[in-house]
Amino acid sequence: MDKFLYFLLVLLALAAVGCGGANDNGGAPAGFPDQSAVLNDAAGWLVANHQNSDGGYTGFSNGANQAPSDPIGSLDAIIALSAAGNTAAAEAPLNYLRDNADELADFAAVSGGAAGKTILALNAAGQNPRDFGGHDFVAILTGQLESDGRYNGQTPFEQSLALLGLAAANERADDQALQWLKNQQTDSGAWGDGYGTDENADATGMAVMALVAHSEPVDGDALSRAKSWLVATQLSDGSWEYADGYGSNASSTALVMQGLSALGENFYGPGSGWSKSGRTPLMALVSYRSASGAFQADFGSGPFDNFYTTIQVMPALTGKPYPLTSGR
Repeated sequence: MDKFLYFLLVLLALAAVGCGGANDNGGAPAGFPDQSAVLNDAAGWLVANHQNSDGGYTGFSNGANQAPSDPIGSLDAIIALSAAGNTAAAEAPLNYLRDNADELADFAAVSGGAAGKTILALNAAGQNPRDFGGHDFVAILTGQLESDGRYNGQTPFEQSLALLGLAAANERADDQALQWLKNQQTDSGAWGDGYGTDENADATGMAVMALVAHSEPVDGDALSRAKSWLVATQLSDGSWEYADGYGSNASSTALVMQGLSALGENFYGPGSGWSKSGRTPLMALVSYRSASGAFQADFGSGPFDNFYTTIQVMPALTGKPYPLTSGR
């Protein structure tokens, strides 16, 4: 199978459960655009180009009103718009979810990852995940714990989403659940995507955030090996690729940046250990921005403005890991 087609299929699978405060770094590096302005432009693009007339969003749609709204796209939009501090824009998809709360509860019951994503979005927007639309989404998540520690999922990415959702709700994860995630780590320090890629930047960034959120020592074995793998796989332009041979992309770079933030790493200063010839991961990430304000993907036929890429990048531009709290 062509690797770009494979990459797209994996992104589609991850989007079914996966996602999407200004930096306190003393100011943006010289020549670097203000992160707040970049976030605001991206938020404006999302609303203008992808918000349906009912207030909801569609994951992977071609634009506004091109397909019915669904929980996946709407949750993605809420996380991204809340990251931008645009509470007014986030209210429209929140209202859509309130009006379709039973459908949202059905989505959350599909897996722990889906429930975790739901809680992350509600928490980012300042909503109570224990009582939204008449449903307790924390109970939906905790009720999916299986005997081996999985929260009704098959992949490290899903487990990480579930763990992050618990952290957002101030719930301590089951110790066996944390151990299950650590058991999936490869000898090199990475996590796989569950779809055949054993060492994957996206899954590794998510696992790092999930473990830190549940007090895994940053200098302990698991996170030290993860950091070493991220060091070894950073590309010469400061970015990361989904997996070896796929090429640099914004979504993977964004999730790794959030993982580095969880580890307390300086990924924004030109003099930091993550700078490549003066080019930081943050600079690399913003290079995917188009004139429209959107962020671009490229599956082999040239870059194009992309909903999924944009909602994935926006939380990373806050300089904060998941779970995001209400407001920027």
